Amino acid sequence: MNIQNPTWFFIGIILLILGSFVTIFDYPQIQYFENMNSEMYTTLESEQKEIHNRLIIEFSIGIVILLAGGALFAMSFFRNSKK
Repeated sequence: MNIQNPTWFFIGIILLILGSFVTIFDYPQIQYFENMNSEMYTTLESEQKEIHNRLIIEFSIGIVILLAGGALFAMSFFRNSKK
């Protein structure tokens, strides 16, 4: 199978790597907050709760970047850049 569009291929690889890093590094931090007792979570300062919410948003964006990279990577094999 040949790469039909090398630009999309390299952009897809970069997005896959970026999305993987975001996902891998944010997941354990989210799990730390998720595994807290409800009593412990209520004793956290509002700044720490905001960090937890930002981590969830960042993790979601990382998943979207990962999916976009996978889509571009797959499309680079099927779509030709010349029309």
